[in-house]
Amino acid sequence: MACYRTASHVRATSRPQHRDTARAQPREQAQRLDACVFVGHFRFPVPPPTPAAILSGGYRPEEGECIEYVPRRPEFCGRPSLSIAFAVHRHPAPYLKEILRGRIVLDGAHDTVMADHGWSRTLWALEWPGYALASNRLAVAGLTRTTLAQEIAGTVALFLRDAARAPAPLGENSAWAARNVHFGDIRLVALNYYGRVWIPVLALDAV
Repeated sequence: MACYRTASHVRATSRPQHRDTARAQPREQAQRLDACVFVGHFRFPVPPPTPAAILSGGYRPEEGECIEYVPRRPEFCGRPSLSIAFAVHRHPAPYLKEILRGRIVLDGAHDTVMADHGWSRTLWALEWPGYALASNRLAVAGLTRTTLAQEIAGTVALFLRDAARAPAPLGENSAWAARNVHFGDIRLVALNYYGRVWIPVLALDAV
């Protein structure tokens, strides 16, 4: 998964806001954020049309879908040693909210995604810009892609709820302050393995 280091992408205006108090973060905060994380945009290939989309006239082959990665530290970027991707009908990055509510069926939903590694347990950590890593132990036996995705989605939902009640490390006006992020906008691209820990690759719709 490619990552790109750019200062312009960490501004509050680079993605949708859901609170009137979420304003553009001060320049010094943007510099601090850019100094310790990598961010980037990625445009998905245009998916093939469905019969319904063709009949309704809703298919627009010129419109690709663009996402913005949630920033990650340099040590959690670059090529991972292992990676588990998430998609629905070959379309990447389903929304965490839809995963958590069971509204979608992931591609390879019942695959036991870590069965070949010989592990009994492993470690994954939620990284969010400015906040401390939240590590979680995970039992590997019988772990399916769906169960794994639901574990990540539930953890992110609880993190945003609890972190929104506490001071924001990057400032209350930061685009990445938990209170300024809407859970329904977050998408799960993959779970990447770096060293001895799995890190979710999260994204939002780019604007």
